[in-house]
Amino acid sequence: METEVIKPSKIFYVVSGVILVIGIILFVIILISGIFSSVDKINNRVIVPGTKMVELKETGKYIIYFEYRSVIDGKVFETNNISGLMCSLRNTETGGFIKLDNPSLDSNYSFSAREGKSIFEFAINETGKYELKAWYKTGEGEEAVLAIGKGFGIELARTIILSIGTLFVSFGISIAIFIVTLVKRKKAKSGVLVQQKTLN
Repeated sequence: METEVIKPSKIFYVVSGVILVIGIILFVIILISGIFSSVDKINNRVIVPGTKMVELKETGKYIIYFEYRSVIDGKVFETNNISGLMCSLRNTETGGFIKLDNPSLDSNYSFSAREGKSIFEFAINETGKYELKAWYKTGEGEEAVLAIGKGFGIELARTIILSIGTLFVSFGISIAIFIVTLVKRKKAKSGVLVQQKTLN
């Protein structure tokens, strides 16, 4: 008597598991690479107090972060307090000052050797070189690192949504394949049993 082949094959259970594992791997890769990319966008870092030149290559909104833990050219900065630090930003071409506001949304980051929090935000309509000046009201204060970046919070939110979306899609496909395979195999087994009883 020939053995009835139950379809679909059990191999689809394996396929279901593989898709789930791939989804988890993609979730981790997208999340980590997205965090790296978001932090890399905060690419203008200056040591204050003092006057520094920064080049802003895109128009739009920027955030100034206080990096209370940072490393620049091998030098480690761990600053506890920048109370009384004043800042100004000037377009070197036009001479006009850019308004610095308190951040509309507080954001923090902690990644690798960098930890920071938002302290100012501003917007520019022209790309180019800008003069960032920082000083303490009292005339003295700790040396610190300020970093200027664009869209860190938004980029991070997009990364989280994309990574979670990838995970849910792969999870949904995996479960769908598993359930469809399970149901069809049960029906096929039932059909085989009925056929065997009829033959008997």
